[in-house]
Amino acid sequence: MCLESCVGFTGPFADLKTCPVSSCRVSRWDPGRLRASNGHVKVAAKKFTTIPLGPQLQAQFCDPHSAHAMHYLYEHTQEIIMHLRETGEIPVIDDIAMGLHYLSPVLDGDIKENDIFLMVSLNGVQLYEHKDSDCWMYVWIIVNLAPDQRYQKIHVRHGRFIPGPNKPKNLDSFLCIGVHHVTALQKEGLKIWDADCNLVFRSNLYLLFPTADGPGLVYWDGMVGHSGKNGCRIYCGVISH
Repeated sequence: MCLESCVGFTGPFADLKTCPVSSCRVSRWDPGRLRASNGHVKVAAKKFTTIPLGPQLQAQFCDPHSAHAMHYLYEHTQEIIMHLRETGEIPVIDDIAMGLHYLSPVLDGDIKENDIFLMVSLNGVQLYEHKDSDCWMYVWIIVNLAPDQRYQKIHVRHGRFIPGPNKPKNLDSFLCIGVHHVTALQKEGLKIWDADCNLVFRSNLYLLFPTADGPGLVYWDGMVGHSGKNGCRIYCGVISH
């Protein structure tokens, strides 16, 4: 990645030797190593970390207890469908499983028992007292878990760490690898062994919501952010202050 955290050298930037941002143009290589080797040894001046989601989901099913916890969404969905057929109405809406945008494809047979539902959350954080500890990261939230479990630290899956202290100027270049990985899993399915049921299945992955705070939503929806007239409110018509 760029030494100033402008971009990640992925996708269309993969073959570049310097930062493509006109105000930066810093070399992607460690200048000391490059100079000492007369330009022969090219070591990245700075790196970011990507943690693939697929192996993390497979590991979730390797323990019988955690694998059983992943059955919550399907079992809860069946209870809701049964209640809907008996009474013609949905109970008090207190979870994602009660939304019609989720229930409709379930009733149509598009969503299967072993499919996995995800949310992704992006934010910048300052880890310690000083700004030098600033970084950006995104995490995966597994919706198949019960609401009282899915947001616990032990169940939140990390996706990427982007070191600061500067804010990325092209966040898509950092998201590229992780999103490409998930896209491949959505296309081909993820093969999983369930320790609770002792069976192997292929799961389809669904991304429900990309989430962030006001400034972070700019990177998901491409709008002007919380400081603009129509900011991060996803075209709802509410005018910003």
